[in-house]
Amino acid sequence: MATYIFIGKKRSLFKRVTRSVYFVFLNESLAKKHNLTNVQYRYFRRANGSDSSIFYGDMKPFPKHSSLSLSSWSGAVIRGVYDKNLAYTIPYSSIEPLYGLQEKQSKTAPTYRPNVVIIGIDSVSRSNVIRNLPLTYRQVVIYHNMITVNKFRYLTQEIGGWDMRGYIKIDDNTFPNMVAVLTGHKATVQKSEFLENPQKDFVDNWPFIWKNFSDNGYSTLLAEEQPGIFSYKAAGFKKQPTDVYLRSYGTLLNDGPSYEPYCFGDKPEALLILESIERFMESQESIGNPYFAFSFLWKLSHDLTYEIERLDEILVKWSTMIGRYEERMPFLFLRLPEKMLQMFPNLEDKLSGNLYRMTCHYDFYETLVDIVRGDYGNLSRPRLRNRGQSLFTEIPESRTCDDVDIEDHFCVCQEEEKLDLLDPLVKSTSRAVISEINKNLEPVQEKCLQVELGKILSAEKLTPNAKVRNNNRYHYNKLLGDQNVTNLISFVRITIMTNPNNGVFEAVVQVTQASASNSTIISAVTGYDSISRINSYGQSANCVSLTHRYLEKFCTCKEAFL
Repeated sequence: MATYIFIGKKRSLFKRVTRSVYFVFLNESLAKKHNLTNVQYRYFRRANGSDSSIFYGDMKPFPKHSSLSLSSWSGAVIRGVYDKNLAYTIPYSSIEPLYGLQEKQSKTAPTYRPNVVIIGIDSVSRSNVIRNLPLTYRQVVIYHNMITVNKFRYLTQEIGGWDMRGYIKIDDNTFPNMVAVLTGHKATVQKSEFLENPQKDFVDNWPFIWKNFSDNGYSTLLAEEQPGIFSYKAAGFKKQPTDVYLRSYGTLLNDGPSYEPYCFGDKPEALLILESIERFMESQESIGNPYFAFSFLWKLSHDLTYEIERLDEILVKWSTMIGRYEERMPFLFLRLPEKMLQMFPNLEDKLSGNLYRMTCHYDFYETLVDIVRGDYGNLSRPRLRNRGQSLFTEIPESRTCDDVDIEDHFCVCQEEEKLDLLDPLVKSTSRAVISEINKNLEPVQEKCLQVELGKILSAEKLTPNAKVRNNNRYHYNKLLGDQNVTNLISFVRITIMTNPNNGVFEAVVQVTQASASNSTIISAVTGYDSISRINSYGQSANCVSLTHRYLEKFCTCKEAFL
């Protein structure tokens, strides 16, 4: 099937053919109209054994009255001159898997193998999606949630998906959160369940879920608009991890010519990635092969969240209380094939019952395991570290952050009481944060500035919310009845600005007081994992990026102040 790329309302100078074989054709009538001359192309692919470089073929004239095959390459860059002096450059990605269907057959695969497509958007909360992607939200989930919340069926002709409203992240940045989704494991700076150091070692041996899908006969795809989850200041993959790996294509888009931000030429980069995924889906469906696709979009959302408005038609801050929840609560929207709902009617009730339960990336991983096994909602099957739980099973209403190994700092299941900024409790917690930051900076004190307290911006005392307390009476009654508990322990969330770098940090501090009646502060303690940098530090920490990457959020290089 041939499809044209559009430039505004005009057809592109080239058209491409999807399905299992992929070619690029010159649109000769349009080329003649615009006086397209000097048309050349060169192939590109990922360099062997490296995520950090691209191998290019020689520049050659585009074949006249013929087509350009992308077989065995990651794609091609086509260049020319039109309307006498205007440069024309456009990249095309290949979506041809390395392996044929006959090599992908699995004897142990379940009879029904639904296709799985995951599209992630970096640094975007659920509420941000609702505000800035209303068309997408309405198309994907809104009608179904209206139905399930009230336990009645309305607007059944437009049932969408599930909006998991209690979904929270497990750590501070993209890498550990996506590792949890794709492997079920924890891989934070302070605690990793892997032997490899991703800053130095390749991650090929990690148990990524796409390997399970591949073993069950799926074709697999990995695509990032701006490659970086596994390769930002890290080693990445030595071998191509999936059948179709758009690493080199994403790198080329990121480094290519832009007539405006977020575009390659005159097309949004996100659209080019999504078009590639769509062609991959079409090509696999045409040969009857199931597929697993994981994609991640960065550019329109990472630094300026309102820029994701640009994605809405394609897809049809942080210092306030709302901002805090936005940072900790990403979006997870699920949509299941109608055939799957017909074959397993209990899944609808399970997902609907979990809409307002606390869920996280570990649960998403276990849900993917259910899909690849074809074993939906089986509570008796082994779970990785007994941590996550498939969303096709009932998530306990009494669940706490401790149950799923999430630090208090990232937990949203608390009630917050605003504190006076002059309260001695607040001053003690601010000193604890400054002390912890400088303590962490000791190994790099020759390179990084020590920090001082500039200003206290906000402080809240945290207590478990009523729902958690009521559903965990056993735990709280046991604590209150323990005669050995003589001190009063509480948690304070504080936001401060530091000097001389104007860093804004948010931290959770454990405060121990003598007793409920004696407010004398015995200790105020925090840790590395409990402190987040919530404003950008840009290039100011480059002096430790290669040797002490985990200290980037704290470090301001002395050389930057010279």
